[in-house]
Amino acid sequence: MKSLITVFALLISLTVSATTHPTLLLTKDGVEQIKSSLGTVPQFDVAVAELLSDADAALERPLCVPQPKDGGGGYSHEAHKQNYYDMYYCGLAYQITGKPEYAGKAREIMYAYAELYPTLGYHPLGLSATPGRLFWQTLNESVWLVHTSVAYDCIYDYLSAGDRKHLEKDLFYPMADFLMNGTPDNRANNKVFNKMHNHGTWAVSAVGMIGIAMGDEDLLRKALYGSDGTGKNGGFMMQLDYLFSPDGYFTEGAYYQRYAIWPFVTFAQCIDHCRPELGIFSYRDSIILKAVDALLQLAYDGVFLRFNDALEKGYDAQELIFAVDIAYNADKTNKKLLSVVRDYQKKVLVSDAGYAVAKAIRDGEAEPMVYRSVFFRDGGNGDEGGIALIRSEGEDRNSLVTFKATSHGLSHGHYDKLTVAYYDNGNEIVTDYGASRFLNIEAKYSGHYTKQNKTYAMTTIAHNTLVVDEKSQFGGDIKVSSRYWPEIYAMDLDSRDVKYVSAIEENAYPGVRMHRTLVYADIPFLQCPLIMDVLKADSRQEHRYDYPVHYNGQMISLTVPYEKALTEMRPLGTADGYRHLWVEARAAGGDGKTTYTWMTGDRMYSLSVNTTPSTELYLARIGADDPDFNLRPDPVYIVRENGVRSRTFVSCLETHGKYDLQVEQSANLVHSCESVATLLDTAEYTVAEFGFAGGHKVILCIASADSGKDVAHEVNLEDGRQLSWTGPVSLKYE
Repeated sequence: MKSLITVFALLISLTVSATTHPTLLLTKDGVEQIKSSLGTVPQFDVAVAELLSDADAALERPLCVPQPKDGGGGYSHEAHKQNYYDMYYCGLAYQITGKPEYAGKAREIMYAYAELYPTLGYHPLGLSATPGRLFWQTLNESVWLVHTSVAYDCIYDYLSAGDRKHLEKDLFYPMADFLMNGTPDNRANNKVFNKMHNHGTWAVSAVGMIGIAMGDEDLLRKALYGSDGTGKNGGFMMQLDYLFSPDGYFTEGAYYQRYAIWPFVTFAQCIDHCRPELGIFSYRDSIILKAVDALLQLAYDGVFLRFNDALEKGYDAQELIFAVDIAYNADKTNKKLLSVVRDYQKKVLVSDAGYAVAKAIRDGEAEPMVYRSVFFRDGGNGDEGGIALIRSEGEDRNSLVTFKATSHGLSHGHYDKLTVAYYDNGNEIVTDYGASRFLNIEAKYSGHYTKQNKTYAMTTIAHNTLVVDEKSQFGGDIKVSSRYWPEIYAMDLDSRDVKYVSAIEENAYPGVRMHRTLVYADIPFLQCPLIMDVLKADSRQEHRYDYPVHYNGQMISLTVPYEKALTEMRPLGTADGYRHLWVEARAAGGDGKTTYTWMTGDRMYSLSVNTTPSTELYLARIGADDPDFNLRPDPVYIVRENGVRSRTFVSCLETHGKYDLQVEQSANLVHSCESVATLLDTAEYTVAEFGFAGGHKVILCIASADSGKDVAHEVNLEDGRQLSWTGPVSLKYE
């Protein structure tokens, strides 16, 4: 992190200076360059045409500034949202065309809000502890001001001195003050404006941007260094230190990194335009640019990984258009960003940054985006666990395995340490539930997170990790969960043929130690890479251990007899997510191993787990105790062991087969794994053997007590064999 000396040096550098407009996303020189190049940069010409179409639609739209009433997706919410977009479009259109009718429309809308805003109390809906005035939560108020700040900057010189005085006195200063001081929580503890959270980022960006537009250095200083101006208790700079790890990972996860990156890069671009001496894009070893890169890596086929509170969004989200354009404009050596725009986004901003991107694409400068196996550390100092991404090698393969061993992730985190997910062939295979939310759909709890987000989506059983005694990890208590994160025991993501990550969690359940090792390996005699998983649970007390695997696809087969619920289904349990699981079928485990096969797309996926006849197996489906149909009816396969102190779940996941419905041909649809055996399982070592068709074997050796990469190990097995290897994890096959 930056030292306090550096922070105070930045503080001193903020001196009062005249503001030239525009200066936020557009600059005066940038506008002149854009105007002189119209008709010569195809992708930018398309962006300008779309902008002018949106601005023309705004000109035709009757003025509508309703009294605040509704939540996300409701009439008043959407009207106020449309208005900030209309002002934004018209402001940019005025700069590009010089046509006064665009500036006049933005002025008209601003004047209407200057009349309304001073009359408003808190939003009447009462869904948020930090309500806004125009919107049900303060967050949306900040987003409104970010967009309107750009519009105000663009039409600043069009407005008379009287216009500016009125708008600033009756609208912009009151709104900035409200974001800093206007809620009881803010007044008492500065919980929003100084918060280390994406809500806080939007708030400081909004106040800082309107401060720049109005030429108010005090507002800019508070936005950068917190409401007390010290840089110690809040503000944009502290957020850059606290919310991102040194690798650029945002603590709430990919979905909210996608949302938070918008104000981070937008405000940073504004700072860079008006205060280049701060070197904002170089701050903390270029942390903002690292954050954009990390976010792009935290995706599969352009869609962000859905862990913690998350919906399905990807590279084409509006936030990423801002992020990629601005990141490229800040570092034009990163030509890989251009391929993200060219191949996924297909559009650019009407801004200095967007013009730079479109021009470079026109000139053929784009380079392919490189996706890599990588571990992103979590926590401001990079010492709070992290998430591993293991990607396939070779152009003919397209798979990704994730291993989540992060900190809780603030209020949007879930209770699921040591979680695995799998993506292959363009599909989610082993899935993470994400969030139970209907974004901006008024009929679904006013567009808010549904109550099932807490009763199911956040619970541990909703994810692919160990569940003890049908309870969520850390008792489902965010205060407890936020104090702990897994220890990364060992990792190798650089080897081409065998990649692995191993982590330990000792605080999720009192008295239970979890150690999970995930291995992704190319095996010569298998069609696709093999995923091996060893999940050890150790305790001095007897427990019920559940090993759930949520998957996307159609059940094909189970290698043991099962009893399907044909006329009536019951929930699997009564609390902590189990109340939401319908039991569709149950079975007893096979002697040695049980294999469950499902089909996703045109491939088969077979999970083979070590079991005994006392092992219980469940085929379940999400949706019980859900009267409003808020939950997706996803399937889950659960392997359960009752009344044991320790249990080591050893499994392998095969990807195999080709099913072509069009020509009615299929191949390799039967799994190859014939046996799963634990040859040795002590506190120091675990040795597992997987047998495959044709007499092939894969032996996985794990040193559980010494993770040194150069440490030699030797073990004697009960059958007389002796195995030796070096390092924490070794794979042998024949």
